[in-house]
Amino acid sequence: MASLSEIINLNVGGVRFSTSRQTLTWIQDTFFTALLSGRISSMRDETGAIFIDRDPKLFRVILNYLRTRDIDLSALELDALRHEAEFYGLQPLVRRVLFHGLLPPGSIVRLPETPRSHSRQSSADLRFVAGLAPRPPAALPRPGHSRGGSLDLRHAHSRSSSADLSRLLRADLGPLLAPPGGGWAEPAGVRLIRGHHNWLVAAYAHHVSCYRMKDSTGWHLFYTSPHIPATIDRVAINAKVVPNGSVADTSTKMLGISCGGTVHLWGISEDGSKSDVGQFNLGVPVEHLFFIGPQLVGLSSVGRIGVWHAMTHHWQAQEVGHISSFDRAGSFLLLGGTNGSIYYIDMQKFPLRMKDNDLLVTELYHDASDDPITAISVYLTPKTSKSGWAESCGAGRR
Repeated sequence: MASLSEIINLNVGGVRFSTSRQTLTWIQDTFFTALLSGRISSMRDETGAIFIDRDPKLFRVILNYLRTRDIDLSALELDALRHEAEFYGLQPLVRRVLFHGLLPPGSIVRLPETPRSHSRQSSADLRFVAGLAPRPPAALPRPGHSRGGSLDLRHAHSRSSSADLSRLLRADLGPLLAPPGGGWAEPAGVRLIRGHHNWLVAAYAHHVSCYRMKDSTGWHLFYTSPHIPATIDRVAINAKVVPNGSVADTSTKMLGISCGGTVHLWGISEDGSKSDVGQFNLGVPVEHLFFIGPQLVGLSSVGRIGVWHAMTHHWQAQEVGHISSFDRAGSFLLLGGTNGSIYYIDMQKFPLRMKDNDLLVTELYHDASDDPITAISVYLTPKTSKSGWAESCGAGRR
């Protein structure tokens, strides 16, 4: 086993550097740990130094960071430094650069030298990060069961990867952003977390960050949005490839946020680039934001619903009556009304079945006493034959 005190000679872009193995490998799962363990091949110059074809000026900054765990970003080109840090897989430094704008000018932050330990309880911290107070409940109750992104995320990774993500948000960002005495301070605190398959989005007050989990190396920061002037209230992510012929053919991920009644929708490509799909308005504050297939849905309890469809690039918002509950399954969205009615919209057929430029909202049931539908649950079950699907629906009323 190689000694941590071993001297490593490097040739970075023609400039020679010497450092210790310990300095290069104190952050786990990086370019340097892979290089020095032989997991990736290396080239050597005529003196035997390992050759790395990168910018030596930026490498000097990175090496000093690895030596001291300290860095002053005030006089550095942050975009270039972030690019290099991402190449070397130095996620703590990447996050330090990303959050530089949220810290007081000239801040110098010292990172912990050793990884923090965690208990089995750290998996639960995925839901309530770093002691953040839970957000007040929205006017609409949540569906009585979870088949959405949170469930997909739960099944997409193991308990250990949840703990890794918890450490990523707490151990790496906590020392950077926590005020004296502990706790998180806005605007740096995570406000919302949503997941779909092996993707996760963390929403802060004025930007969002997307993370992707790889089986071999765990969670990695994939994309960070630009600064959003308005406060982010809701967030949704769709990690599935959208249908051919849609506006986002080249984007495998769709990311939506809402600020008040305004909805922003982006497509995120595999190379991390962002395309602006559009900005839409519901007319009232968005209380729930989610995807049904490639369709983005914004919902408000006052009876407003907005739907963006990937095939037509069309946003349609309209009144459907005051909503007291909702649920979704497959391509169906069911709405429970305060008037005792249950309505449904089939997103798979939208927008082909539109009347007078309105969503086709079908009344499925009406309570004879006009009692509000306070809870609703729908489940799709396959028929024994191949002829189609059977739907079963249950609702509760006050």
